[in-house]
Amino acid sequence: MDIFQLRQQIIDQYAVYTRSFLTIRDPDIRTFVDTSLAKGRLWPDSLVQLSPAYTQASTVANLVEHGTLHPGCGAIFRVPDGDGGLRSLHLYRHQKQAIDLAANDRNYVVTTGTGSGKSLTYMIPVVNHVLRQRPEDGRVRAIIVYPMNALINSQAKAIERFFANMPDCPVRFARYTGQERDTEKREIQQRPPHILLTNYVMLELMLTRPDEFTFVNAGAADLQFVVLDELHTYRGRQGADVAMLLRRLRERSGNPNLTCIGTSATMVSGASAADRRAAVARVAGSIFGVHLPPDQVIEETLTYAVPQLPAPSLAALRTALETDLPAALDWPSFQRHPLAHWIEQTFSLRADQEGTLRRAEPQTLRQGAETLAAQTGVPVERCVAQLRRFFDLGSTVRDPDEKPGFAFKLHQFISQGSAVYSTLETPPDRHLTLEGQRYIAGSHGERLLFPLVFCRECGQHYALCAYDPEHAAVTPRQPMSRGEDVAEPAIAGYLLTGEATWSEESEDLLPDTWFNLTRKGRTIKKEYRPYVPRRLNVRTDGSVTALPDRDTLTA
Repeated sequence: MDIFQLRQQIIDQYAVYTRSFLTIRDPDIRTFVDTSLAKGRLWPDSLVQLSPAYTQASTVANLVEHGTLHPGCGAIFRVPDGDGGLRSLHLYRHQKQAIDLAANDRNYVVTTGTGSGKSLTYMIPVVNHVLRQRPEDGRVRAIIVYPMNALINSQAKAIERFFANMPDCPVRFARYTGQERDTEKREIQQRPPHILLTNYVMLELMLTRPDEFTFVNAGAADLQFVVLDELHTYRGRQGADVAMLLRRLRERSGNPNLTCIGTSATMVSGASAADRRAAVARVAGSIFGVHLPPDQVIEETLTYAVPQLPAPSLAALRTALETDLPAALDWPSFQRHPLAHWIEQTFSLRADQEGTLRRAEPQTLRQGAETLAAQTGVPVERCVAQLRRFFDLGSTVRDPDEKPGFAFKLHQFISQGSAVYSTLETPPDRHLTLEGQRYIAGSHGERLLFPLVFCRECGQHYALCAYDPEHAAVTPRQPMSRGEDVAEPAIAGYLLTGEATWSEESEDLLPDTWFNLTRKGRTIKKEYRPYVPRRLNVRTDGSVTALPDRDTLTA
């Protein structure tokens, strides 16, 4: 799949959809809107972010050999080796840190990026605990709480794959949510699993329904771990509810020393690692109701996927840009390619003030290409094409662990749209903008900006306004307003500008339902008289005058 092409297809379809209901009569306004859409005003260029590599530690087999993990973990946590066999799972540093903390009965929070294997930071310790503590007893040892059932379903499939590596695996798990049938729930109640995957609503019910006490009560369960996945989702009132729920769970379990684990890809930003960890520790400690020092907050440790030395010369970069890229690259060729080094330095990592590698800020492909063009002298369009092609190559090549060379993300923002704002002036002097603001400076003082609405039939534009006859002024209303933002004595209405737009003779154009039919002709019904259009002489600041002059606009 070419993700750049897919993005363009989506934007093209959305652009066609958006233009399908745009009917604008005024040629200047129509040109202004068309130009803004063509420039991507509602769909700016996508941001590219390269997911960095994580620093590796040891394998599960190494930890088994050193006695940190039960031998059964070595059989369970294996992955395909590419030759039809299985090899021991290679752990990242943050996964190894989590296993070490769990081995010492410490609470911890893991804040690492998407795709960093956060689930293994609690699943390996939980499985290790079950294997060491009489798995034949079959009581609940860990409750893992997810914010969405979709995450539970995804996690269940991952666990099944690992447990399938060990014939007759003694560790059992089960999903327990609102999506299981009553018969399935009764089976789980009668034969509780070691690991229960659920959500916080079901956990609340487990504490109140007698049939489910076997999951949480002291004696019936042997609870040691409680895990909150996606910890950052629990905030505000919901966060308070979950915090109280965990305190009740600790009391009911009879284990005051429950091991509390949280995971989150995004929780807090800060100037330094110490500030970030301290902030996360405060939040997590409040939710879990435990003491959680900053040194038990585990952050990601990043590294480069390709060698950084020697750095490619500008001449090598120019040659790489001017030479067509091959259809495919093997891993050694990919690592040695000058563009691999440059892309990782630009789109993947940056060093913070402490010298620690952090994720680089996302930028557009064109921004990167402009930087590359300035360094090498190669035209920007050529740089865009080569970078795009190399990103695609990087997503198909595989390293020795069968992971993509470049796992990158495309962030596309699509605006829901905004109003067109206009000053009350004739087209040569009229100011148009899509920026929501009330005033714009002018040579004769501030000019009011009014949001425009358009007739669905003919495309005629109207300014959303409130007219205050007592103060002889019109002011802008909020876009999409139906008049609820207008206070008496002002009245909500629409301002139609231009000499020829309306006259008293135009009353025949009003709806027939507004008129009474009499022998003398048609007369406007009493209830509709306040809504008959009235002529105003308006200045750019919204003031209304009795007589027109050179500074007023007829409306």
